[in-house]
Formats: sequence, structure tokens, C-alpha cells
Amino acid sequence: MKNTFRIITILATLQASTAFAATGVGGGGISIIGWIFIGFLGIVITFQFIPCLIMFGSMMASIFGKANAGKSAVENGKINNS
Repeated sequence: MKNTFRIITILATLQASTAFAATGVGGGGISIIGWIFIGFLGIVITFQFIPCLIMFGSMMASIFGKANAGKSAVENGKINNS
């Protein structure tokens, strides 16, 4: 098995040529597919950010909200139902 990896590594090294390092063949910026992908990522981040804000607001309201908000659940019999 080790010999197989050694042979593959040697062959891959010997097959490398200057074509892999050529800089003369260059494109001109981001294509339309690239912009679509960036837009898709922006949409995903936006749709993840909206529930994050809602959850954060709910958490802050429960932490810093009114102290008597828990009494209604006790009075309705939903907590410590004996």
C-alpha cells in the first residue's frame, strides 16, 4: 500500500508542468455564476439573520421583562399542579 502511494506521488510530481503555473490565461473578474452564488449566500444569511433577531428579542424580553410574567402560568395551574 505504501508503495502504491509512493508511485502515485512520484507520477503526479513528474506529470506537473508549467501549464499549472501559467498566469497568461486569465479571466476578467467574476462571472454571472459567481454573482448568483454570492447573491444566494446573501439571501441565506439574511433569512438566518431575521429569526436570529426575533429569538434575541424574545430572550432579552424574558430576561429583562416584567417580574410578574411568570405568575400567570402559576395561577392558571400549568406550573406546580398539585
